[in-house]
Order: sequence, then structure tokens, then C-alpha cells
Amino acid sequence: MNTLELPEKSIHIEIPSHWDEMDQTQRLYCLKQAVLASAGVIRTEEALVRCFYHLADIQRDYKSVAMERIMSEEQRMEKQSRAWLLAETLCGFVFRKNEKEELEICYETVFNHFPVIRAGKVKLYGPGHLLADLTFGEFRAALEEMNEYFESREVECMCRFLACLYRPERTGYAELSQREDFDGFRREPFNRSRLPINAQYTAQVGHVIQTAILLWFSYLIGYIQKETLVLGGVEVNFSSLFGGGSGDERRSRGNGWVSVLHNVAKEGPFGDVEKTDKMGLFDVLLYMKDCDDQNREMKRKLKKK
Repeated sequence: MNTLELPEKSIHIEIPSHWDEMDQTQRLYCLKQAVLASAGVIRTEEALVRCFYHLADIQRDYKSVAMERIMSEEQRMEKQSRAWLLAETLCGFVFRKNEKEELEICYETVFNHFPVIRAGKVKLYGPGHLLADLTFGEFRAALEEMNEYFESREVECMCRFLACLYRPERTGYAELSQREDFDGFRREPFNRSRLPINAQYTAQVGHVIQTAILLWFSYLIGYIQKETLVLGGVEVNFSSLFGGGSGDERRSRGNGWVSVLHNVAKEGPFGDVEKTDKMGLFDVLLYMKDCDDQNREMKRKLKKK
């Protein structure tokens, strides 16, 4: 949290310094402003000022509007300048510069802040934080659909991508959840043939939430590739499995994943394709990491001979 203090006015305000520190209302509001700016509907400066006012709970009432009207142009400019500087300092994390020096939305978090989303009257359930409960097949399909969306920018591709991650509640969930052998999954099992059906649901999800989920997933691709994770109490880094491309490129395109996924499917250590697709994403990556470590150790010993 950032602290905004104005002693002369006895003002002491805690302002979120990251998406994870916002409540859901704040998060949705700031995401909406970022999406509007990204679409060119409003200027980036205006989006940041709006976010700042909202997070600082600064209300514009009839008195403040009336005061602005009687201000001189110089006074108004000074007030706007102060607001902009505060907004840029305290809310600048909402955007970042890409490789082309263009501002884009910076929604970087490992937490899924939208575990349940509404599509009309239907609730759709998504994956856990850091994609921890995602299967190999779900991830593989979502990656393919995401890349297809980046290539085509077709709305249908976005909806299919979302349908890989978000699905309705599974049949008989209430009864299944009481069984001792319950697997913990609330959403219906992943089935590629149902993508067109579930895409009809995700098409009803608001554009702001759609964008947030896309940014979250694409960020996690790069995060899993390069950051040290704690899995089962053990620190693991998968960076040795991937190579080439800038961080931004890996995040947006998933470079390096295709070869890893194809190797697993080819070697079939978990059984046939159907069984492999039902394995957890991190189970697959841990297997690939173990194979990679063994190969590196073997090469190291051979060099010593």
C-alpha cells in the first residue's frame, strides 16, 4: 500500500500499490479505465487520474465542480497538474511500456481474482491461482487458442480461449463434493469437443473481465517459464526447459512451450494422449525438468571422461 498524507488537511489515505491489494470493486474500475485507454476511448493520463480518484476515494461533488468553474485557467491547470503527478506516482503500475515504447495494460498477478464469472444466468468456474489445478490438456488447448487470438484478433478465438479455462459446474457437483474420493474440481471436465458450446457462454462475459483473464494467463506463461516456484514445499525453476525470445514475447506468444508440450506427447511417459492430457500441468513440467536435469548431469559426466 502507498500512503497519501496531507497534514495541513488532516488527510491520511492508504492507496493500493498493486492489483493484488485492491478489492474487487476497485480492481474492476481500474481495469475498465485501462481497457478504455487501451482502446483509445480516453487518454492514458485521464485513465490514471480516474484510477487515482477512485482508489483515494476522492469524490467530485457540486461544490468542487463549482469551485473549478470560478478558478482562473492558471489555477485549473495547476490543480490538474498536481492530480496528474499524484496519479502517475501512485497508479503508474496500471500501465507499462512495451518494446515499441507504447503504453499497454500491465496486469501482472499470479492470483486468479476472477475464480467465478457470470455469463448471463450461468456461473462459470475457472482455474486456481498460478494455474495450479490446470490439466496438461486444458493448458495446451488454452495456449493454442490464445495464440490463435493473437494472430487473428477474432472474438470467436477469445471466447474459445476462455472456454478452455472457464466452464459450468459439473453435473452432480453437490453429491460428488461429499464423497471421500472427490477430486476437488467444480467445473465440468475439459472436453475439446465442447469448446464451441462453452464458448457461447464465455461470449456473454464482459469485455473487461475477458481482457483481465487473457492478460493474467499470458503473464503466467512467462512467470512459470522464468521464476522460481514452490511446489510441494520444494523450490523449482523451469527456465532451463525454455529458451529464446524476450520476456514480453514469451508472455504474449508462449514461445518455448510448443517444443516442451510436443516432447511430452511424443514420449508418452504418462500413457496415451488421453491420459497425458488429464495429468496436471505441473506434473508434466516436473517430469520434463527431471529429464532435463538427468541429461545435463549425463553430459557433465561425459565431459569429465
